[in-house]
Amino acid sequence: MSLTREIKDFALDLGYHDVGVTTAEPFTWFAGEMESRREAYSWVIDGRLKMIDCATPTSVMPSAKSIIVVVYDYAREGFPAELTGKLGRLYQSRSYVAPHNRIHGARRHLYKEFLESKGMEVTLAPNLNVPERMAAARAGVVTFGKNNFAYTKDAGSFIVLTPFIVDAELEYDEPTIEAPCPENCRLCIDACPTGALEPFKLDPRKCIAYNCFMSQDDYAPSTSSHIAPEIREKMGSWIHGCDICQEVCPRNQRKLKANPPVNEFLARIAAEFDLHKVLLLTDEYYETVLRPVMYNYIRGKKYFQRNAAIALGNSGDRLHVPYLAQALEDPEPLVRGYSAWALGRLGGTAAKAAVEKALSRETDESAKGEMESALAM
Repeated sequence: MSLTREIKDFALDLGYHDVGVTTAEPFTWFAGEMESRREAYSWVIDGRLKMIDCATPTSVMPSAKSIIVVVYDYAREGFPAELTGKLGRLYQSRSYVAPHNRIHGARRHLYKEFLESKGMEVTLAPNLNVPERMAAARAGVVTFGKNNFAYTKDAGSFIVLTPFIVDAELEYDEPTIEAPCPENCRLCIDACPTGALEPFKLDPRKCIAYNCFMSQDDYAPSTSSHIAPEIREKMGSWIHGCDICQEVCPRNQRKLKANPPVNEFLARIAAEFDLHKVLLLTDEYYETVLRPVMYNYIRGKKYFQRNAAIALGNSGDRLHVPYLAQALEDPEPLVRGYSAWALGRLGGTAAKAAVEKALSRETDESAKGEMESALAM
């Protein structure tokens, strides 16, 4: 049996959906696209991900010769209705860059150990962030969609791609760098509430998912915790991720209609999920309900609280006013400010009185600004 066959068989034995192999040659087109859109993508260019540098794998790993891309189908299990429209399916699945002590992280770690047992030097994210969708298409395991996601025939776009860069020359697969979307289909583009999409391009600054978790102070040189009011109003109830452009895609309908059983652990999380508790976040609730499914990008609890405030403000339901009023006493100015915004959006006498009272004692200038804007709504 060839080494390449062994590598592929072991990946499938671990539970991966597919695996492909390509060279470690530079992703020249990708680097050029990133450079041409530097203003929108400076957070992945100048921030910790260094995506232009990593588009030339040998600049980070001089011995790199091949890239093995494994595909995990995270929609093989179902997703509870209670979390629909709030948490992206990818994050519910707990399969994306999971820690080593969780099953999906252990799978990635076991595969790395296997490759090393074959005498290979192995590097993968976060040490080398190759453009994973381009790598997967060059390795012949995915095609592209107009919504910028990668697709397989069987799993649609509900997949996790993990590239392993190795120092061995292997047998390479035929690329599938193509986009079989219907020519005139614009469903994903038209469905995006914020207008973040155009065919095969995304403005991340308008993307709901980006605003959920990349809008953090000091995440990258170009990011801050501020979310523009015109974006907040269109975020709906999403607090971590967004699935809208995938849900409307014809290429995903077979997978969406499959309706597999929900994992028992995720069902427990869903039963305990409550936006009020996210807003008024305690350490215990964070550890038992949020962290198991939303460990990916957000480290500061205040960002979960901010997102919950936005979701409650967008609900149109004034029954949330007492909870938002309580959040006006949170020690974090960010939480106080966005809770005031949510109260202003909900409106009504009680909401206005709560904001006025909070403004009279507020000392943080940013929170003051949000409160003043809320009273002017």
